[in-house]
Amino acid sequence: MDERNQVLTINVWIEQHWDDEKLVWDPDAYEGIEILRIPATEIWLPDVTLYDNADSNDYVAHSRQSNALVNADGRVDLWSKPALVKSTCKIDVKFFPFDEQMCSMKFGSWTYNSFQMSLDKHTEAPDLSTFVNNEQWDLKFAVSRRHNVKYECCPERYHDVTFYIGLRRKPLYYIYNLIMPCILLSSLSMLGFFMPYDVGVVKVSLSVTLILSLTVFLLLVAEMMPRTSEQVPLIGQYYAATMFLISLSTAMNVFVLNVNERGKIEGQDVPRWLRVFALDYIAKVLCVQPCSSGSRRSGRDSSDYRQYGGHYTTNNFQNGSHQRTETGHATLNQYNQTPSRNSMHVRFGTATTPGNESDMLLEDRDVGGGMGELESMQDRRLARLERSCGDIFKHMKNLQKKRERQNQLKSDWGKVAQVLDRVLLVVFVICTTATALVLLLQRSPGVVEPADD
Repeated sequence: MDERNQVLTINVWIEQHWDDEKLVWDPDAYEGIEILRIPATEIWLPDVTLYDNADSNDYVAHSRQSNALVNADGRVDLWSKPALVKSTCKIDVKFFPFDEQMCSMKFGSWTYNSFQMSLDKHTEAPDLSTFVNNEQWDLKFAVSRRHNVKYECCPERYHDVTFYIGLRRKPLYYIYNLIMPCILLSSLSMLGFFMPYDVGVVKVSLSVTLILSLTVFLLLVAEMMPRTSEQVPLIGQYYAATMFLISLSTAMNVFVLNVNERGKIEGQDVPRWLRVFALDYIAKVLCVQPCSSGSRRSGRDSSDYRQYGGHYTTNNFQNGSHQRTETGHATLNQYNQTPSRNSMHVRFGTATTPGNESDMLLEDRDVGGGMGELESMQDRRLARLERSCGDIFKHMKNLQKKRERQNQLKSDWGKVAQVLDRVLLVVFVICTTATALVLLLQRSPGVVEPADD
């Protein structure tokens, strides 16, 4: 069977029997000769031809190369030599590769009508004693039927004998080489829903690669099928549906990525209805426990802030609880104490040496006289320092609140994206399974033996 060209090739030999009144003799008059073997080209032959012939060489040419057996009573038997007979066979590709086909071979006279030559079948079915099974087709039935047809060209009727051959395709080869790879590729498309969100490019690349692979298989199917626009085979429909579903899964993944990134880019809160619908209802139905790394980062940043900033509040500057820092500078504890003369020397870095003792005494008198002014200047400096530190920690607190809000938004949108991803995965699995069951489990209604006229 050549499905692409819709041609059926059969190796057969054809038997023809007819009565010729001019080829009658008395065996007793001819030494008891009852049968003569005469070349077929030397006697009259009925112009029986194959109506749906698909070969330029008609089988009649092979039959003329044989000898005809002529009996004394005028009966002529002609067995053609085994030959390859090619006939057209219209292929119905709708249920490929689970299809059944019925081909016909119509034999009839080309010029004699039913009044001039009565054509009838010799047997109800062809002889299948030497039939050889085919690797791709099972023979369902083979019968012959006689028809009496009236054509528009002529008022007379014409007889023909048509052989109907029912074939059932063996689908194992196509299941293994065409259907199973498509199912595996369709299953691989589900991996995109399990990939992390930060590899969105890889998810899209996977879907595009799967679509290209399915396109290659679809081209293989197109090479096997005839160029017809009447029907689309089931396997072609399955490939097209799978390509559409994979494209849809790509759009789903892009949508989930967009939802996951909304908290980072736009900074919008999750709508209340979406939070309730996704996190309170859908998550419970699908047994999803959303989790996000944003909340863990937020907690870690808060602990870092407390560890860093907890020791430097304004209260610590007021109660003077700090000690000397590692750099060796004086702390605010010393600024709150009443300064002495020796401490003033240390604070301003003044060294007392025997050479300048008189100058130091004079300096001490000057400093001692302005002690009240110095304390007032210290208080003003301390107040400015305290206000500066308060502003700094207020700014740090605002930054921390902003960071925590961003992390919370990322966490919330990440949870919603996780639930939506699971919902879309369930939808994709249901659609993929339903498509495979609806398309691949369809069976051809089958072909039946035609009735005799």
